[in-house]
Amino acid sequence: MSTTVSESSFTGTVARVVPAVVSGSRIYIDCPSWCTVDHVESPEGHLEDVWHGGDYADLKVPRMDKTPDLLAFARLGLEPMDSDPQRRKAFVAVDDGGEGFYMRPDQADEFADNLEAFAARIRAMARTARDAA
Repeated sequence: MSTTVSESSFTGTVARVVPAVVSGSRIYIDCPSWCTVDHVESPEGHLEDVWHGGDYADLKVPRMDKTPDLLAFARLGLEPMDSDPQRRKAFVAVDDGGEGFYMRPDQADEFADNLEAFAARIRAMARTARDAA
């Protein structure tokens, strides 16, 4: 079977046609090039439940005398049939194990800026703690 790559209905997203299982039937769907979901291994009950997700970026936290623990993760997402039109375009999702946070690309940039500022403050605290030791 050959893979088809085309401009899809996902605004500006290069897609390929892949198999998916929906309501127990094999169908073929447009899938963004960055999507890592196996739509056959992760079947959905209804077409409107089909979603796309990219690789996860994990944020782990070291802990004194313990193994690092997952604090949050982020991924690309797209939900082509969602009732929220913003989720029908590629977005960035960040999840802390509770409520997910969905961001437009400009909001994801703002969040990344906040993370960089947060990291700078943590580095300053580490310097203070190191000097106090």
